[in-house]
Amino acid sequence: MTFEEMQKIIEEMLSVQRELQESQLQHKERHLEFEERQAKLEERHLEFEERHLEFEERHLKLLERQENQRFVLDELIHKYGDLAENSIRQREILDRLIGYSLTNESDHLNLEEKLRALEARIKRVENQT
Repeated sequence: MTFEEMQKIIEEMLSVQRELQESQLQHKERHLEFEERQAKLEERHLEFEERHLEFEERHLKLLERQENQRFVLDELIHKYGDLAENSIRQREILDRLIGYSLTNESDHLNLEEKLRALEARIKRVENQT
């Protein structure tokens, strides 16, 4: 084998080695890029989970507030419903008293007795609120 043939074989071997090294570098770079993308995806996933947990906490607080408001509204409806009924009854009594007074039919009523009953009802309503 001549020197030139040996040199050509060595050059081909070096060329193959260079190509192999370049291929390995490219593979390494792609692997690093993949790992970076993977790390970013994991980071995004963690951020998403944090946001999801925050959302769930806010949702639970909202549900709790709604339940509290519903309870308060139920109490108010109950209290003010009774007040409205009592107010209507008292208004009817007052209208009748005024009517009797205007028509001089007071002898049909014992005003003093009715006034005491009305005052007792007013006190009952005030005590309920």
